[in-house]
Amino acid sequence: HKHPELMRWLVRLVCPPGGLVLDPFTGSGTTGVAAAAEGACFVGVEQDLDSFSTAQARVAYAYQASDPEAYSPKRASVKPKHRT
Repeated sequence: HKHPELMRWLVRLVCPPGGLVLDPFTGSGTTGVAAAAEGACFVGVEQDLDSFSTAQARVAYAYQASDPEAYSPKRASVKPKHRT
């Protein structure tokens, strides 16, 4: 579990304005929520489908809340891969 305010601080620290944040272990999406709040782009990777669904909803909501006119659900590229 990541603290949201800490993640926002880290995004500001390491990501230029409008930059890209990559989280290879997205979990529930706290880093993505922080990226949205700080105006950064976000790419998250998560193998657990339950966590992926939670993160997808949280990050989409955060981007919509941060800039409702710029956010379009069609722009959100979400491609879950199922292992067979």
